[in-house]
Amino acid sequence: MNAGITRTTAIGIGVAVVLVVGIIAAFVLAPREAPTIPSGLTVVEDTSKIGTLLGMTHLSILTSTNFLGHRVYTVTALLRNTSSTPIRWIKVRLTFFDYEKKIIHEEVQTALDLKQHPLDPDAEYRFEVPFENPPKTWNYHVPDTQVVFVGY
Repeated sequence: MNAGITRTTAIGIGVAVVLVVGIIAAFVLAPREAPTIPSGLTVVEDTSKIGTLLGMTHLSILTSTNFLGHRVYTVTALLRNTSSTPIRWIKVRLTFFDYEKKIIHEEVQTALDLKQHPLDPDAEYRFEVPFENPPKTWNYHVPDTQVVFVGY
């Protein structure tokens, strides 16, 4: 059966479809830009100033297993807003050490996102930062956790 389409036309249509799908996939899968700081948001990255805005207590680590049987570690802590303004954005740095107390990995994670309800003055918020693939030489102690970014 011949549908009236030549082989060259069919190949051309096939190539065009593959190109269109590739272009769409490139736009969908392209890495997103880092979130921009909204206007009107004051950002503090000085650790001495952050200490006057936030307090952190009850630092701990939990271990669980996901549905694939892999271990998932979750760092938790209680943050208290000690300032007089609502805090909208908080980032923490996790520093992992080996058994000889050498730094083997550092990463910055968001503890309170702009999409969440702001942390009101004198309010507490328990953050959780899960990670699944810890560094191989990690000493399995709670990573050193420090607030490095506050936006209010």
